[in-house]
Amino acid sequence: MLMLLRTSMRQLYICALLVGGILTNAPAHADSFPERPVHLVVPFSPGGLSDSIARMIADKLRFRLGQPVVIENRPGGSTLIGAEHVAKAPPDGYTLLLGSSTTFSMLPALRPRLPIAAEDTWAPVAIVGETSIVVSTRAENATIESFASLLAQARARPGAVTYGTTGPGTAPHLVGAMIATTFQVDMTPVAYRGSMQVLADVIGGQIDLSLDPLAVAKPLIDAGRLKPLAISSAARLPQYSAVPTFSEVGVTMSSGAFWYGIAAPRGTPQKVLERLRVELQTVLQNPEFQNTLAERAIVVGHGRAEDFRQRVRAEIAQYRQLAKDARIKLD
Repeated sequence: MLMLLRTSMRQLYICALLVGGILTNAPAHADSFPERPVHLVVPFSPGGLSDSIARMIADKLRFRLGQPVVIENRPGGSTLIGAEHVAKAPPDGYTLLLGSSTTFSMLPALRPRLPIAAEDTWAPVAIVGETSIVVSTRAENATIESFASLLAQARARPGAVTYGTTGPGTAPHLVGAMIATTFQVDMTPVAYRGSMQVLADVIGGQIDLSLDPLAVAKPLIDAGRLKPLAISSAARLPQYSAVPTFSEVGVTMSSGAFWYGIAAPRGTPQKVLERLRVELQTVLQNPEFQNTLAERAIVVGHGRAEDFRQRVRAEIAQYRQLAKDARIKLD
């Protein structure tokens, strides 16, 4: 009997040590984060703007975190492939998503049954930056000289005017639908894997229009390869003073910017999120980083998670109304 009691007490003591270790180690892991490389998933092809932004962030963030930041390109499915990979990853801060307004606002608005559509899918880290959207065509396009002539062509040849998208529910798709609905014209979307392929085919004459972020189209506009027709900024931009804004040509878009943000899977420990936010904020405030983004027509964002959440809520409501007006249904 005494032997049995000693054995039982020994087992209880071992269990107490194990439970105590589990309880004390959980916050310890968060306190020591990161202890291994952090993976930043980009749901776009290599070589594009999102990939470039991710690599700039990774290059500076690795010094702040003291660990490598590895870029993983997982394109496809209108950013869904990469986004779902991150959403299903362990919520430990080691797998992050560099997504865009397509991922966080547009797709959830149009496809509410998606696994990533729930409001609590993500633990926001920061809005990285934003840029305007520009409608452009190849510089040599003699039939489309202005936004007015674009509309004239679309009215004269219903369905003949084509524009590139990076998939259903992405920013170019919605902007094209917005233009078509506003002016009661018929234009044809053509899906590509990435914006670089869209721009190549616009320049090559395979399709008529790009409706991409200015940061993506800017190098080709500045090189004289693309002709901008309208831009979503609130006012005309000094460097493109001849280009009218969306509001000037009659397009109403309450959120005129395409933005990029970093998020972790829901359930990520608060201490880990705070570490990521603090270090990312330091990167975003770096003058060299800001100047590099400014050269690409990107305004740097900030680190407040609540701003991220509020923006997503507001944009989902806006895009749902647009989808209803334009009769867009993806589910």
